Amino acid sequence: MIATLLITILAAGMSTEPATEQPALRCDIGPALKQFGGNDWLVYGCADGHSVVVTAGAPNPATPFVFILTPDGSGGIELHGEGAGAESATKPAYESLSKMSSSDLAALFQEASRSNER
Repeated sequence: MIATLLITILAAGMSTEPATEQPALRCDIGPALKQFGGNDWLVYGCADGHSVVVTAGAPNPATPFVFILTPDGSGGIELHGEGAGAESATKPAYESLSKMSSSDLAALFQEASRSNER
């Protein structure tokens, strides 16, 4: 519950769009455990059926840090990150995530969804 609330607040706070045009994402599907940049990250799917939140959990030195990935509408993704974790852990993860296509994002969402069903 707290993680969902935090993710919703972070997603809303990172938007440059007015709040009336950009609804907050509810991201509580999952999590799936994935490695990005040499560390474990938790991947949550969002209620929009497309977006994911990738969050660092202990003992990942990126903690506390969260990435939000959304489709950009042209076959790519939008990637936003926020937190105070070690750059030595966040930068390699960012580099890995930034190479994703919209089909990679869809596969990541499906992994989180499958984890939620277990």
